[in-house]
Amino acid sequence: MKLRKFNNKVVTMTDVDNQTFEGICLFEDKDTFDEEYDALSVKTGLRWTRLFENEILKVEISDKIDQLKSP
Repeated sequence: MKLRKFNNKVVTMTDVDNQTFEGICLFEDKDTFDEEYDALSVKTGLRWTRLFENEILKVEISDKIDQLKSP
């Protein structure tokens, strides 16, 4: 899977356990980070979640993120 194309995009990502993560995405190259697989990190709220290429079931670019609206 070509993960680099998702860098700095808003994505919806599903892992092999069918958990879904939505947010801004950063590409992490395996050579730069000395890992076996490339990875994507997604910011969901205040947390970052990193999934390696072998843990990702699918990734889709989202049009937007639902944001909280002030009352």
